[in-house]
Amino acid sequence: MKKRSVVLGLVTILLATTAVGCSSGSSSNGSTGSNASAKKETDITLDQFNKINLNADSGTSLDDLKKELGKPSSTSTSTVQTETVDLNTWSKGLGTSLAVGFSNGHAISKHINGLKVNRKAKITLDSFGQVQNGQSEDDVKNALGDPNGINTSTIAGTTITILTYTSGVKGSLGANATVTLTNGAVSGESQTGLE
Repeated sequence: MKKRSVVLGLVTILLATTAVGCSSGSSSNGSTGSNASAKKETDITLDQFNKINLNADSGTSLDDLKKELGKPSSTSTSTVQTETVDLNTWSKGLGTSLAVGFSNGHAISKHINGLKVNRKAKITLDSFGQVQNGQSEDDVKNALGDPNGINTSTIAGTTITILTYTSGVKGSLGANATVTLTNGAVSGESQTGLE
């Protein structure tokens, strides 16, 4: 039970800090780099995100990511019970942000935000209703398309992925949808303002 509460606590902190880190990263990027270097930066790609291995014992190291992406735009540290997580955020290009949480020097969480997606059809309340618990990530993408944000954490053998859909949605201003997968299967979904 203690292990599960540590996992849930870490996931909660990682979700909160990555959301803050990714939304505020662009302002810190402007203060730490010169305008000339900011113009040369390109968006962080989904391929770069997918290459980040999550594992408390053998996940991607911060040094490896610095070689790939350069110096992080911002850093922070959080502690849940006895576990310390270092969060590093890279903000590049036109709004794409990547936040990676490290424990014991290895990546255990990753979050990319601001992915540009061209949808064949708008996400509606009806299409969102096709997503059901137990489905795979591929099933979700078949119903809704690629997400604008992906947040993945692997802690104590449990992998939680949250897919966020913010563009190409039919609904009120700020309408969005999220789908949570636990160990590769849909375990929850929520939406705000879809029509």
